[in-house]
Amino acid sequence: MVEIYRHTDDPMKLFFWEIDEVIVMSAACFLGIMIEMLLTFGGVGIACAYLLARLKKTSSEGVMIHFLYWHGFLKLKGCPKSYIREFVG
Repeated sequence: MVEIYRHTDDPMKLFFWEIDEVIVMSAACFLGIMIEMLLTFGGVGIACAYLLARLKKTSSEGVMIHFLYWHGFLKLKGCPKSYIREFVG
């Protein structure tokens, strides 16, 4: 019998943050370094990462892909354009 570990399919983590939350915090810190307001944007990054984690806990699995598609940031091959709201036919 082969033992399968429980955490094999878990998302990648850095300490106790998931990788997408780390990307949000890092982007905010990088922007803070660029405009010389690291402390302010560091706090903004932590707040945004907290809100992202909360959104992921309360929403379904594909909510981020749906958000990106709906607002035009992501193009899906099998789907119509996101700005077309009504179909005649």
